[in-house]
This record gives sequence, C-alpha cells and structure tokens, in this order.
Amino acid sequence: MTSQDFKLYENIFIETNLQSSDYDGVIVIIYPQEKNIRLPRHICSFIDKISLLDKHINTVATVWNCDYVSGGRLILSPTGKITPYHDVKVIRDAAKKGMQRALDAGMKKPLLVVENVVDFPDGQLVCILGALEAFYVPLQIRERQECRNFIRIGLHAEEKETESFERIVRNAIALERARIFTRDIAGGDPERMAPARIVEYVKNLFAEDSNITINVIDDDETIAKDYPLLAAVSRAANHVDRHKARVVEIEYKSSNPNRVTETLMLVGKGVTYDTGGADIKISGKMAGMSRDKCGAAAVAGFLKTCSILKPPHLKVIGVLCLCRNSVGSDSYVSDELIFSRGGKSVRITNTDAEGRLAMADSLFKLSELAGKELNPHIYTIATLTGHARACYGNYSAAMDNHSAKATNHSSKLQFSGSRVGEGFEVSVVRSEDLAVNVGKCKGDDLVQYDTDAKFRNHQLAAGFLIKVGGLEDKNIKFTHLDIAGAAGIPPEEPTAVPLLSLCHLHKVLL
Repeated sequence: MTSQDFKLYENIFIETNLQSSDYDGVIVIIYPQEKNIRLPRHICSFIDKISLLDKHINTVATVWNCDYVSGGRLILSPTGKITPYHDVKVIRDAAKKGMQRALDAGMKKPLLVVENVVDFPDGQLVCILGALEAFYVPLQIRERQECRNFIRIGLHAEEKETESFERIVRNAIALERARIFTRDIAGGDPERMAPARIVEYVKNLFAEDSNITINVIDDDETIAKDYPLLAAVSRAANHVDRHKARVVEIEYKSSNPNRVTETLMLVGKGVTYDTGGADIKISGKMAGMSRDKCGAAAVAGFLKTCSILKPPHLKVIGVLCLCRNSVGSDSYVSDELIFSRGGKSVRITNTDAEGRLAMADSLFKLSELAGKELNPHIYTIATLTGHARACYGNYSAAMDNHSAKATNHSSKLQFSGSRVGEGFEVSVVRSEDLAVNVGKCKGDDLVQYDTDAKFRNHQLAAGFLIKVGGLEDKNIKFTHLDIAGAAGIPPEEPTAVPLLSLCHLHKVLL
C-alpha cells in the first residue's frame, strides 16, 4: 500500500515520551498566551527563550534545533490570534501547516503534540485530522509511483496512555481513511473517474467490508425507464461506454438490526464532468468541472466511515448518481419536456442546471422507500449552484424541508460542523422557492429552472428537489446540502465536506 494506508500500532503510534528515539522531529502547536495552554514540560523554557529571540514563531511555522525532543528538531506551528469569532479550524490549519513544514524539512517520522484545548471540545480530533491531511497524495500520482512520504507518525497527548485518547485516534484514522476515499473520487480527472471507473474503484474499496452491499444499475434501458431525467443529462455521453450513466446503490447494515434507531438515505450528485451541455460553459468556466462529483464522493466516503466504525444504531442507504454532462449531436436541450420517475412533466430550460436532474429520480425512489424505514432522513449532497458559493463563500448551505425543519435539523448540523471544522449556513426554503418551479406552459408540471429568477437560486433548487422528489406533502425529513463553495476548488484538494459533520451529528464516531 501507499502513504494513504494509516493503521494504529503499525505506522501510527500513541507516544508518551517526547524524547523517544523513534522519531526525527516534534511538532508543537503554539496558541495565544491568553489561552493558557500548558506546553510539554520538556520544552516550556526552550520555547519561552526562543520567543524572545524571534517573534516570528507566532506567525509562521518555524524549525529549531532542540536537544530536549526526539530527533533534535522542533517545529513550532502557531494558530495566530484566536477571537470569539474563530472556530476549531484554527487548530486544523496549524496542525496541517506544522506537519507540512515537517515534511518539507525531510522528516519521515514526525511526532505531533496534540493538546487538549478547553474552548474546542473536539480539538484533539480535528488536530490529528489536520495533520493527517498533510500526507494526502492524489490517487493518480500514487498509482504511477511509490509515494510513501512517512515511515511512522507519533501522537502525543500526555505522558501516560489513556483509553479516551486512543478512541480519538481511532476515530481520526477512520475518518481520514474515508476522506482519502472521498478525495480520490472527487479529485480524480474526468477519465480516471469517469462513471464506469468510479464503479470499479468503489467496488474495490468496499470489497472486504462484509457490512456493505453494492448494487450497480448500468443497463441503458433500465436507466432510460427508471431514471429518465438522469438519462437525459447523460444522452450525449452514451456513445462512450465509460462515460455512460451509472446509479450505484450502497447499503450499510448494522450487525444488530434490533439496535437500529435511524435510517439515513443519501443521494449524491456525481457529474464526472460538466461541459454545461448545449448551454455550454464559456470564458474558461469549464475548467474545474471534474469536481462536480464531490457530492457523490462524500456519500461514498460516509458509507466507508460506517463500514469501518460500524455504528450499531444506523442503517444507511447511499446513492451515487453518476453521469457526464457532455455536449454533442444527441445533447438534451432547452424546451424538451421530460417525464420524471414520479410522473411529473419537467420542461428543460438550461442544460447547465443538470445536477438537480441527475439526482431527481433517485430522490423520488428513496422518498417511496422511506415510508417503510425506521425514522428515515433523506439528504441530497451536491455542488449544485454557484449562487450558494456567492452567498456563503467557502461554506455549505443547509436547507430543510418542513419535516426536517420541525426538528431544527440544519441548525444541529451547523453545530456539529462547528465542532469538527466544517462550516454550514442555515438557509430557509420558503413557499416561493417551491412555487417558482411550477410549469409556465400548458402541460408542464415543473420547470427545471426559472430563467427569470434573479434571487434565491440555491433555495429554489432545493424547492425543485422537494417537488420532483415527491416530498412536498410527505412527512419525511429531507435536508439538501449545497456544497458548491465548500467542496474545494482547484488547485486546492477536495475537502470531503460534509463527511465529518454527518459523522458527528449522527454519532458514527466511537
């Protein structure tokens, strides 16, 4: 395996001795003085002295010769100022920068000090995740050459081992393994992660998980019949076999079905490349559109976390809606009238609003299945609208239907996100966001997108999904997550949002 194969007590170790001979350097996060974070006793006085020598230690990661730590090298990585408006991301960023500085310095056996910060209850988990993130090497590089960028990693919290810290480490390793899975799919180029090749990759990564079952729908006639809106998006790509649409259903089952208290049903947008279709993207707007599959990637990653940590109280059904929005002689075009799986006639108005169509039929299918499940909650996860990014920057928009809103669900997700360093803004779906999707011409039940709409574009997309998914009048909890701003835009690596928050909220962690 490569550098992405993290395993506790094989290449990741809980270390109680900062002077152990097993490491070639130590990384310490420097917090503002007012936080009163107690540094390891071996190096308190040393850091106090060099802080007088160079105030730069409070602004950038620096490397020092230090005889008091393993390997004789000490990296200090500052958080910078922490105000009441900052969240736990300051720890994640400092840990990642510190670990990256260690790698740049040539360290292969780094030891990270993981302090407990009272202000951030999940700070140790986020710290470890930030550090592990620095080791990520994109899949296509790993497949071409050996890229092991470490030999062993040490994590030091105290001078004695504790069960609570080991649990945090195990959670971090499971989450990072799932995030690697997610990043690999999300960041893979349009050919390496064409729909057919995503199917191969997913099957391979779940091959040894006995609690996971996978069903792949790839028959042209079945997709045309049961997923007509997805089929329309995929039409111009169908002459290339690896680009044809696939629907991948992944199910996690608890080892004890009697303990299940909640059923999660997740639909992920998996547009492996988005040219815009006949409404083609221009002026360089097409570059980066291989990231339009981040929603499906996150769904797969969440299922991977469940397969590792085995939450007994959950049943999870994930659907990856994989297709390519190509342009060609068989492109679907505006003005077409297409009937959805639920029997709604949908007037196409912009082929570049394909994501809601790609998910629509799978969403309707899950809305029918949900009535037979225990305490169901449906999610759609998608890089859906530029409007969400324009409104909220690098944060996700979370939108509840009436049933989920009654439980204040998006606010709970926002809270979980704040605990693990993923930001959400709660956006409200209002009556006009549903009404604006009603058809304008005779015979049209819905318009794909109201081209006259000048506002609320990410909310009206949620309204469309509620209506086309048959959820408008059903008492089934539904939450739409628009991750367009948070998923990661090249040259940044994919973030795997909202995997951490979903795991925190739904108690997947040990």
